[in-house]
Order: sequence, then structure tokens, then C-alpha cells
Amino acid sequence: MIDWVWYEKWHCQAATPENLSAERTRLVAERCINRFERFLAAKKGDYDCHWTEIDAGRLSYEDIIPPRSVTPQIAEEFLKELVRNYAPKTQQNTYAVLTQAYEWCTESVDPIEIDPFQKVYQKHAVKNGDWFLESPSGREPHIIDLSEARNVVRQWNHPLWITVQLLLAKIPRRAGAVSNLDFEDVSITHPGCNWNVHPDLRRWDDHIIFRSEKRQSDETRNTGNKTKTDSKIPIDEELRDALLWYLCTRPQPDSPSDPLFLTTQSKMRLSGKIISNKFIRRAKELGYFYGPNDDDNLNPHYWRHWGTTHYEDQFGGDANTPGNTSMTDYLRGDSREGIKQLYNSYSIEKRDTILNAMPTFLESYADD
Repeated sequence: MIDWVWYEKWHCQAATPENLSAERTRLVAERCINRFERFLAAKKGDYDCHWTEIDAGRLSYEDIIPPRSVTPQIAEEFLKELVRNYAPKTQQNTYAVLTQAYEWCTESVDPIEIDPFQKVYQKHAVKNGDWFLESPSGREPHIIDLSEARNVVRQWNHPLWITVQLLLAKIPRRAGAVSNLDFEDVSITHPGCNWNVHPDLRRWDDHIIFRSEKRQSDETRNTGNKTKTDSKIPIDEELRDALLWYLCTRPQPDSPSDPLFLTTQSKMRLSGKIISNKFIRRAKELGYFYGPNDDDNLNPHYWRHWGTTHYEDQFGGDANTPGNTSMTDYLRGDSREGIKQLYNSYSIEKRDTILNAMPTFLESYADD
């Protein structure tokens, strides 16, 4: 960890009986500082991983842009990266720690010519009224029932967006993970789908694999998969047919590593941001948008909650027995301690367990 002198002093000035910050406060601040350091290192150097995965403990002061040299543009980019990669509470904690640190430095050490975070706040919150950091709501989103979810899914009429919607509803992954799918990550039993698949899919027909090595720094990608695990997930008949329908509209790929999903006009990789924006527009059209950062908005993150809740219900459990929570974690790509074996021992039994629990949405497949 890099010990910035003014951060150290700032913590030691905390008004506690021991003249030290509470231990939990210090740990939170340390994580926030390390988060900023990783971003500053990525801005200065060349890393083959997403900035969130840089090991802050191995950085030296020379590896990062000096905090005093951070411009408002860099500060704004960092804050927007927080929104893309972290929950609202983490966004707010990180912003609070950094603004307090810069304020303390200005008041107690050498004045900073430009406080970059204050400049960003003045620009967006004060002048334009479009402050973009998300606020924790303190509550869980309302989960619509399967019947209502089916009605929402059926409102899509373009093969690309029906397929993306089905993926997000059936497999509780982030929009970035869907964006990062390549042809080799999908195995479909159809004569027209004869591309070379990833080695882990060679013996698994009608499957998708989400791979941990997908990085934002990779060419054509705008986000990482944000998972430490590789997981194979079966494709049911409904999703398989939707994929085939979409592929009929997509130009032939040149390589198995080509993006699976392309934008309809520019034919570039469909980004997580484009997916999010499209879902927000559709939520507004259908009356499922309740305001900025509302947990009930039907955006991609909401569908991750929806799918998680659906599978938790399907896999059973009650107040005393949690049921097959590890299978839900597997579908989400979580790497919680104790489920590593599940990733290393995928089987026909696990495939069937997932398929039996997978929801259906379209009229030809759903049992309304």
C-alpha cells in the first residue's frame, strides 16, 4: 500500500479518545484509497487486467499518477468508473474518503491548486444538476412475479433484444458479461452453428461459458466480466431458438473470437452501457422506471436480482435450511468460499438441475 503522508495524518487527527480513527473506519478508508490508487496506476501504466484487479499492495508511489496531479477530468472518469463497477454504498464511501482527504490536505498541509473532486461536484451537482453517483436505497427491490416478468419480456420484438433480455432473465449475470460473449463461448446444436467452441464446451452441447479472463483492457471490450470463475451454463430450448433467430440477422463471423452480439447499426460489440441504456428506455416505455437510481427500475441489474430470487425459490430451502444456495452462486458467477468444487465438477446432474429450474417466458415455451 502507498502511504500518502497527508492521508496518514488525516486519519491520526480523528476525534477519538485515542486520537485515531475507529478501526472499521480506517479499514474502509484504506480500501477506498487503494481503489483510487489502482485507478491512478492504470491511467499511468499498461496493465493486462481491469484496473479493479490491480494489486494495490505491490504498487509504489512511482507507479501512479500523483494525487496532487489529478485533474478534474481524471477525477470525473474515476467516479464514473465507480458507478460502472461498484455498488452505490461503495461509490459514496469512496467519494467521501477522497473528498475529505483532499479537503484536509488543503486546510492542513500544502494547499492544492485545484481540488479535482470539488470541481466535478460543482460542475455536475451545483451547475448542471446531474450528479451521477448512486445512492443506496436501504431496501431490497420489489421482485415482480413470473407472470408479470413474462409480460415484460414479450414486449420486445427485435431478435437481438429478445435474446439479450432472455439471457439476463434466465442467467443472473451483469450486462458486461453478456457484452463480452464471443462465438466460441456458445455451443449450439444446429448445422449452421459449426464454429470452433472454447475447449471447455467441446463435450457440452447447447451451453454458454462465462470466462474469468475477459478484461476491459482487451481489444473491442469496454468492460470486464468481474468474476474469478469460469462457469458453464446450459441453454434451454427457448434461449437456443432465440439465439438462432438472432444469428439469422447477424453477419457471419470471421473468427470464433468475434463478438456474439453486435450493435444493429455500427456492427461493433454491444457494450454493457448500450444494453443498460436500452433497458432503461424500455422500462420508461412500459412504466417500470421510477426515477434515477431507483432499485425497482427494470434495468439489467434488476434482472440479476430477479434471477437470483427465482433460482433461490426453485432450489428450495426455508428459515432453517438454505437449500442449494451454492447453485445460485454458480449461476451468478460468485466465488464465495465453499463452492469452488462446484465450478470444478460440472456434471449432467448439475445441468439438469439448472434446466429444470430455468424460467420460460415466451408463449410457445411458457406454461402460463
